[in-house]
Amino acid sequence: MNYMKNRHSNIPKYVINWTDKYFHQSAFDAPVNNPSKNIIEILSRFNKPNIAKLYRGVNEYNKNDKRVVSWTYDRRVAKRYINKMSDKIIEAEFPASKILLDTTFLTRTEKRQLGYDYKVDDKEVLILNI
Repeated sequence: MNYMKNRHSNIPKYVINWTDKYFHQSAFDAPVNNPSKNIIEILSRFNKPNIAKLYRGVNEYNKNDKRVVSWTYDRRVAKRYINKMSDKIIEAEFPASKILLDTTFLTRTEKRQLGYDYKVDDKEVLILNI
């Protein structure tokens, strides 16, 4: 299957605004509005069509995250998000239909456009819990 066939390089500004806000504000526990159906539809074009085995470091600050939740392909990255004995790493598999955005599938240009401009790549995957 050609993963690139449904992608387009002209990402609408409203999608860029939402992802940039998510990546830069949610890290500081600032609330971010849920993505609209249009945003979900456009971001779904940037995903692999297979099941993803992912990890998440759960701590007191992110344990109640609901709608859009950040996971990673790398267990070591998840471990960086736990600090206390009560914190834990969870593992789960997600079908493509639950993945809002897989940053490992983005080109360097797309990462920059969407605000995923970190020095260290956490191999982040945004899971949509709807």
